[in-house]
Amino acid sequence: MKPLVVLRSAIRTMFALYGSFLVFTGLAHLPRLFLGIALILVGIGLGSLVNLPLKKAGHYTPPQTVVDPSVRNPVLRLLLQPEILIVVFGFLFNFFWEVSQIPMYTGINRGIAYFGENTVDMKLFFVETFWRAAFLDALLVVGAYLLTFVILRNRFWFSEGGILFGIPKLTVKPWVGFVIATAICVAFLIYLEVRAYDQNLWEYTSLMPLITPKIGLTPIGGLLISPTLVYLLTRRVCRPGARV
Repeated sequence: MKPLVVLRSAIRTMFALYGSFLVFTGLAHLPRLFLGIALILVGIGLGSLVNLPLKKAGHYTPPQTVVDPSVRNPVLRLLLQPEILIVVFGFLFNFFWEVSQIPMYTGINRGIAYFGENTVDMKLFFVETFWRAAFLDALLVVGAYLLTFVILRNRFWFSEGGILFGIPKLTVKPWVGFVIATAICVAFLIYLEVRAYDQNLWEYTSLMPLITPKIGLTPIGGLLISPTLVYLLTRRVCRPGARV
């Protein structure tokens, strides 16, 4: 049965990685976005087909579910799911991080003459731009969590670690998951930063410390800190063993 477990992990990981890449890089291009979602679903479906012989042989382990059995309120149970918590914590942290970087960018005012002017247009721009940026950062953090879930085969890898690609001998601790998820976030962000810079969506001011002419230090620093902080906060709420 081990070859089937490895095959299932390989299929799901490959489709999840490429599908997520298309989703995150196609946020402004709907066909690319939907293709990415479709590939993720295809990977899940193919993995489920591989599960059939595993179930017959008694080697199938059902996915873990949450939450503390003492929580009876269905709404609260939903809100305590790790995916929901990661989006909420990720949004809150990244919103303030995005706003703090305003002086380091130029060109993101999208035609508003006075970036610091206290006007209705300025307020609407502020909310729309930075709310959207923070939400996309939060989606990136939860996407990295889900990809790490696929790789480590444990929904609660941030508390318990996991099994790398479902291979029993490759048991790893939670910090390995943190490294994997952070690397995914940083890799996607570097791609998006370079692409946005090449498309002249913004430029860096002299206040931005640079890694390369196209990559600023503060956006990379944000996603070096953000995933670990968000997953630690989520671990604080989703304690090991608090599941049914």
